[in-house]
Amino acid sequence: MSATYRWFAACSAWLALLLVPGAAEAGGPFFVRSDGLPVVWSTAAPIAYRTDNGPLSAIIDEANATTRVNSMFAVWDAVPTAAIRYARAGFINAVGAFSGGDVDTAAEFDAVSGDCDAGNQSPVVYDVDATIFIDLGYDQTSVIGFAGPCVANATQFLTGLVVMNGLFQDGAAAPVQDLTVAEFDAALIHEIGHFSGLDHSQINVNCLAGCGSADLDGLPTMFPFLLDASQAQLSPDDIAWISRLYPQSAGGTTFANTHGTISGIVFFSDGESHAQLVNVIARQVGQDRRIAVSVASGFKFRVFHGNPINDPGGTSPGSEAPGDIGLFEIPVPAGNYTISVESIDDQFVDGSSVGGQVRIAMPGTAPPAIGPISVAAGSTMSGNNVTLISTAPRFDQFEGP
Repeated sequence: MSATYRWFAACSAWLALLLVPGAAEAGGPFFVRSDGLPVVWSTAAPIAYRTDNGPLSAIIDEANATTRVNSMFAVWDAVPTAAIRYARAGFINAVGAFSGGDVDTAAEFDAVSGDCDAGNQSPVVYDVDATIFIDLGYDQTSVIGFAGPCVANATQFLTGLVVMNGLFQDGAAAPVQDLTVAEFDAALIHEIGHFSGLDHSQINVNCLAGCGSADLDGLPTMFPFLLDASQAQLSPDDIAWISRLYPQSAGGTTFANTHGTISGIVFFSDGESHAQLVNVIARQVGQDRRIAVSVASGFKFRVFHGNPINDPGGTSPGSEAPGDIGLFEIPVPAGNYTISVESIDDQFVDGSSVGGQVRIAMPGTAPPAIGPISVAAGSTMSGNNVTLISTAPRFDQFEGP
């Protein structure tokens, strides 16, 4: 599964992936298995990716494009508390209709992406004139790129794909105005986050209408929309989650000696029913706009269940453990935090979703933030439950408990 990134617009889902049964999208990790654990890449060796042997655009040749791609992967590679690593393995291997060189036709892309789906290679494709984007039905004037894992076994991703739209870097004013180098690279660093197994994060959502430097510092690279070139720099949320998926356990700076976890359950007003897909944010006291980490409640749980009458096969994968309903677990740098909840923004749907492919508005209203909660490195502070205010009653006048 891949996601696309648009400039001031939505990421759209692009399904080209045969994922193992039991995987589900969620706020934090992109895919969660039926046992509640995330699907991740192996860290036994660096993830090998292969780049296109052709130009990115009319003015950016292969050498410059590949240097930039290597730098994009290096942003995630450089997180000291994460064990995930990447390495360029050379140019994209010839396969089927693609005989090598530049992937510049729809048929060649189909061959290369099919080889990714078969688990054979992880290609990074440069689409000079948006031929591939057009063939796939994308609006080539708004979609900057798309990326994501291609295939997984029972526990791990095996291959992934990144595709870059050269129209945004071709020096021409039409059919689309170029982005700056920093803006374009920020968008693709976001896509490599999806490639690595991360979903979107909603923090400082007020930035959709404009915000100051402190809010921009906390705005995740994995925010659903690209709002500022500064998103090329990973936020505390991005760092915490890539480290949670791939915890560094060796050396002086490890995940366990820098981060802890805050967990709890979001409840409806009755204090018994668990609420799904509420955005939960942990904000560090004194640095609440800059240092914040989030997740959607129930991020491990299977959101959709098949109806045996009219949809016998219609389920979404993920955990079915009752204790995972409404549950949140947020990795945070050691410190003091408050916990607040909010509705996922109504613009974040489909490929721009936070916590799944649909948006469910938060019922009722948010209570005051809870805390402060003191989190030591390596600790889990559990039981930090949140009860929503003025939600609909659990039973109506025709029912009884």
